[in-house]
Amino acid sequence: MADPPINHDENEGKEMTTQGPAPAERKRGPTKLWLPVVLLAGLFLGLAASYLTPNPYSFWRFVPPDFQEVFVLHTVLSTMSVVLLVALAVIYFRVYAETGARFALGISVVLVALLIHSVFQYPLILSQQGPFPNGQGFFLSYADLFTIVAYTIFLYLSLE
Repeated sequence: MADPPINHDENEGKEMTTQGPAPAERKRGPTKLWLPVVLLAGLFLGLAASYLTPNPYSFWRFVPPDFQEVFVLHTVLSTMSVVLLVALAVIYFRVYAETGARFALGISVVLVALLIHSVFQYPLILSQQGPFPNGQGFFLSYADLFTIVAYTIFLYLSLE
């Protein structure tokens, strides 16, 4: 009687996975620690920008007391929004560079368009073009808050 042939396959009997490289081999990207870092960077940059730039109401004879507070709040929130958009754009351009996924490129283009819109609507830029529109008051800040919440959730989900 002949002996059965010996199989020297190392992977025989092992379960094969298709989930990609082992965790030690994966490239490390930004972690969820980025989220508070990005939010704090936006907060501090916004405070610095609003207090280190000239007052846009300096040419008015009478400035209602809440106008300056609304301007500072809007500047801080707008800066946070811009910083979040920059972080998101960096993440999705990196995803596109690594994977070549057209979906990531599409998201990157939309994020850049939103970033350009945010920069053109930035209070310090608008105040240089003439009297700063303040008719909306704190309603302007509510819109900024909703935008920041949406960008923060998007960044959190992108970091998973």
